[in-house]
Amino acid sequence: MNNYYGEPPPPILSQNLLDFGSLRQGENKTLQEQVSNTSNQPMLWHADTDVKNWLTIDKGAGTLQPGQKEIVHVKVHTSSLAIGNHKAMLIFSAESDTSSKSVEVAVTLAVTPPLSVKKGQNNG
Repeated sequence: MNNYYGEPPPPILSQNLLDFGSLRQGENKTLQEQVSNTSNQPMLWHADTDVKNWLTIDKGAGTLQPGQKEIVHVKVHTSSLAIGNHKAMLIFSAESDTSSKSVEVAVTLAVTPPLSVKKGQNNG
């Protein structure tokens, strides 16, 4: 008998906030998120990047057997971002034939001006 009645358990994540800190415009940074299946049945999962072109993941879907874990690399690309604070939401979902359960992960970063070429001294 299926104890979940077709309902998948939500994916278990290592972090519910990915804070990339402060990055200069043009820099990239990668953090890891671990997806775990703590149920007693296989789990089909997928991730959605909130349609942000500056946020990418190296793996957007997979199948985890009971007790299995998988690392997903989350990368931000700041070259197209304006100076200031940016937020996005990663959504990790577990799927079954009849329903899905989702967990949201907030992504934050602050973009600062790029290092500029040393300008002439105008201190006069």
